[in-house]
Amino acid sequence: MLFDPRSFVPSVDAGQSGWTPARQHPVARCRPAHDFLTLPAIPDATPGRALLTFGDEVEAEELVRAQFATGVLRARDVVNPTGAGDAFAQAMFAWLAARMPSCRRLNFSFSLLDIGAARDQLMQFGWDDQVDAPLYLAIDMPGDEAYFIGEARANALRSVHPHLLYTAMSLINVAGAKSLFLRTPEVLLDLFARWHWEYDSTLTNDDDAREFLKEQCGLDEDDIARYLPSAVRPELAPDEVLPSFCHAYPESRKLRAFGSRKLYELARSHQGWIKDLCVALAELNLAVKRQGDRSAVSGSQWAEPAYAAATIAYTQSDYVTQVLDDLYDGLNCNGDATMFQCFIPIADEPKAIRQQFKDLSGMLKIIAALDRVLTLISD
Repeated sequence: MLFDPRSFVPSVDAGQSGWTPARQHPVARCRPAHDFLTLPAIPDATPGRALLTFGDEVEAEELVRAQFATGVLRARDVVNPTGAGDAFAQAMFAWLAARMPSCRRLNFSFSLLDIGAARDQLMQFGWDDQVDAPLYLAIDMPGDEAYFIGEARANALRSVHPHLLYTAMSLINVAGAKSLFLRTPEVLLDLFARWHWEYDSTLTNDDDAREFLKEQCGLDEDDIARYLPSAVRPELAPDEVLPSFCHAYPESRKLRAFGSRKLYELARSHQGWIKDLCVALAELNLAVKRQGDRSAVSGSQWAEPAYAAATIAYTQSDYVTQVLDDLYDGLNCNGDATMFQCFIPIADEPKAIRQQFKDLSGMLKIIAALDRVLTLISD
C-alpha cells in the first residue's frame, strides 16, 4: 500500500494502474497450506479450557487436609474438584445447605473467601485489618427489608403482660448479637442521635436537644419541635423496645425479660398469634441459652455492612423513613461499606474445627428461631 500511487478516491485515480511487487510468492502447488494467515490443525486431545490458579491456594492445602481429616465435612459431597479450595468449598456449602433455615424475614447467605479477598475487603471497610487465616467464611448481606411491629401488635402484647414486648425485643437483640446484624429500634435511635442529638441516644431533655438543634443544625422552631426527644422517642423507640441503658423514663426500670418457663406459661393461657409468639420466644431463649457464651461470629473480623439481615422498627413513621434514607444516601456518597457482615476465620486444628462447626450449627438454630419470632411480631 505504501508504494501504490492510487488514492482512495476513484475519480482522482483516472484509471491509473496499480502497483505490483516484483517478487511474487511461489504458488503453493501441492504442498500443505499451513502458512502465514492460516491456522494449523489442532489435535482433538488438546484441552479447550484452562483454569488459572495462584500460589495463595498452596497456603490452604494444609488447612483443607486438616478439615477433612477431622471428619466433620464429608468427602462424598465433593465432585471433580479443581483444587483444594474447591474441594473444601463443595463440602463446606453442602454442610451449610443441610442446616440452612428457610427464612421469611432474615436475608443472608455465605461466601468462602481466601486471604487475599478478605484482606482487600477489610483494609477498605473493616474494623481490624489483621488478616492471617488462609480461608474465611463471610456472611453476605445482599439487602434488607424493613418490618414493623405496629401499635396494634404492641398494644396486644402490653395487654397480655406489661413486660412481654420488652422481653421480645431483649431476646431479639441478644440473638442478633450471636448471629446476624439487625437494625432494631436501638440502632435506628442511635443513627438518629448521631445527626440530631450530638451522638447521645440516651438524651431525654428537650431543652438540651433544642439548644443543639438551634445552634449546630440551624433549624427553625417548627423543625426543632419535630426533632425533640419527647416527639421522636415514642414513635421511633419507646423504652419497651430498647435495652435498659437507653431507657428515658424512671418507670421503665421495672421492665424485666421473662425466661422460657414464664413464656410457656403465657402461651398456655392464650390463643392465636400471641400463643405462637410466646412459644417462639421461649424456643429462641432456649437456643440462645444452649449457645452459652460462645458464638460463631465472636472471633470474626467485622466489616461495615451496608445492609442488615432485616430492619425491625417499632412502627411505620416518617422518622424511620428519614433515618434509613439518610443512612443509604450517606453510604451511596461515601462508599464506606461492604456487602459482608463479617469474616469468620476457618479453623485449622482438630479441636477448634469441631468447636467451630458446633458454633455454626448453634448459630443457624438461633437464626431459625429468630426468624420465626420476627415473622410473628412484625408486618
